Amino acid sequence: MRLLTAKEVAPILQVTPARVYELARERAIPSIRIGERQLRFDEAALREWCASGGSLQPHNGATQMPVAGGGRV
Repeated sequence: MRLLTAKEVAPILQVTPARVYELARERAIPSIRIGERQLRFDEAALREWCASGGSLQPHNGATQMPVAGGGRV
């Protein structure tokens, strides 16, 4: 598993890092919450999401999940 930052995801989606955070907040893209304030994106899950059409509907698969620090989902 390779985790990416919003800055690394932005060129893949051809959007700004701010838009990546917005999509994650809307749960439109798969993301992983690390602690209370940090998000990471599983590269394989993100590429699969793109390949399946990248719908802006809430993502039902890998949603924001606490990984470390016990942050809220």
